[in-house]
Amino acid sequence: MSSTQGSIETQEAIERFADALRQRIGADRFRLWFTHGIEFDVEYSDDDGDVLVLLVSGPFAADRITKNFTTELRAAAMTALGDRGRFRLEVQQATEQPSLIDGESTPAKKRRRGQKADAQKTDSPPKSSKGRAASKASGRSTQRRGRGKSASAGKLSSLLSESKLTRSEDEFDDEEDDVESRSSRGSRGSRGSHGARSEAHSSGTSPLPESLPTSGRTLDSFITGPCNDFAFSAATMAMSTPEIATPLFLHGPTGTGKSHLLAAIAEEFRRRRRMRRVIVLTAEQFTNDFVGSVNSTGLVSFRRKYREVDALLIDDVHFLASKTATLREALYTLETLAAAGKPLVFTANLPPADIRGLTGEVAGRMASGLVCPLLALDAETRLKLLTRLVKTRCVLDCDEGLLSEVSEAVSGDARAVTGVANLIGMLQRMFRREPSIDEIRQFGGDLMRNIRSAPSLRSIEKAVCEAFGLENDGLRGKAQTRRVSEPRTLAMYLARQHTGSAFTEIAKHFGRRSHTGAIAAQQKVEEWLASGKFIGGGDAAMATADAIARVEARLRA
Repeated sequence: MSSTQGSIETQEAIERFADALRQRIGADRFRLWFTHGIEFDVEYSDDDGDVLVLLVSGPFAADRITKNFTTELRAAAMTALGDRGRFRLEVQQATEQPSLIDGESTPAKKRRRGQKADAQKTDSPPKSSKGRAASKASGRSTQRRGRGKSASAGKLSSLLSESKLTRSEDEFDDEEDDVESRSSRGSRGSRGSHGARSEAHSSGTSPLPESLPTSGRTLDSFITGPCNDFAFSAATMAMSTPEIATPLFLHGPTGTGKSHLLAAIAEEFRRRRRMRRVIVLTAEQFTNDFVGSVNSTGLVSFRRKYREVDALLIDDVHFLASKTATLREALYTLETLAAAGKPLVFTANLPPADIRGLTGEVAGRMASGLVCPLLALDAETRLKLLTRLVKTRCVLDCDEGLLSEVSEAVSGDARAVTGVANLIGMLQRMFRREPSIDEIRQFGGDLMRNIRSAPSLRSIEKAVCEAFGLENDGLRGKAQTRRVSEPRTLAMYLARQHTGSAFTEIAKHFGRRSHTGAIAAQQKVEEWLASGKFIGGGDAAMATADAIARVEARLRA
């Protein structure tokens, strides 16, 4: 083999290695562990075989990679470099760190690398004196190729940016056993700029923002009504006496004002309570910050950031569901802050006990203070909100009768009401006059319709299965145990209440032979409600009224 090689061969070897490793560990884990804060290079040798060198940013990441991926790294190195190919793990900016050649530790040495001469490393095991003499006699030497500024080796994220590896990669939302990452699909508003790719960075990149912006979201601008009076009163109490109503948990479907109240509480903590360290962020940001800390400097700075605060407010905590490592860290953080008497506020689309994948300890801690529902905006609240928005966003006044008619036609989502107000303002500018109801319907037909479609038989079945912890399609079988038969009866009752399906169609969907089963289900559930009967089996058993409330909350969410 020639003693010198161009950077193209090095790049091709790294791409083969990355492709083989990604196929073995999965695209999500590969992106999480091997595209940020890690550099790759190849050492070519005629005597001992070529070595794929991985330079990581810190000892914590090196330890986790060593523990979790040794076998996969060895196999990927052999795929990329041949049967004699090996890999070596090196740690940058460490006083002394064991390295790994195919999983075996060796003594540390200084790396001989142009611009990173002071980085610590561990070389391959020393050759025997006989091997060194033979190498010297033949003029062969082991050296690195493509390490200079013009070489292709370096951070894999930049190397793969123009490679076929990233162009074909799909987005995933899975979880590593110890750390999780998340794609930023469907992020709302300003949160979309803090997706998983931009937040799970190494320590050399910009940190997460201290908090979400709260400007404009105050208690004065929050419209109250029968749908949210209880939650608003709880928020007011949490601001006046935080130690009584903490943790405060706000839940409800989208567009009911949860994020608005959260931002208003944070603003009041800062302005009225004079709290200097108030953190308000989404559960997605919390997760990505945790992942970024694990990948770089460890958890010390992360824990200092979130446990040495005056108040912690987290939006959309249902995103934490089934993320084992993040939930464990969140639990310890909540326990620490609760013990110190710090205010805690959370929001989600469901109450803590109904969020599947949220551990019992976390759900219990979040529900230990005050749990408050926010319902879809009722007609009175929609009209008040639309009237205020028209006054602040439109150039002309609108007739109260027109606004009342428009608010009746809009669903209970505050975002839809805001969209209608913007539409009215635009039509005023177009026509230089107040638009008619027909013109509003013509240009805003989608907003004027009820955006929440009626539940289907399948959605009711799914919601009942989730509420009682049953498998999907578990209600369609022939099982007659209480654990299955009573939830099935409840599902047929709710199907009749919330859909236009006939008894025959309902009975057929749930595997019953005759429509009489659906008719009997309606009568049974009415009797259960009157007597307060508990239905279901085991730990999932609950009062009939509570079961209906849980299922309907899932349907709204």
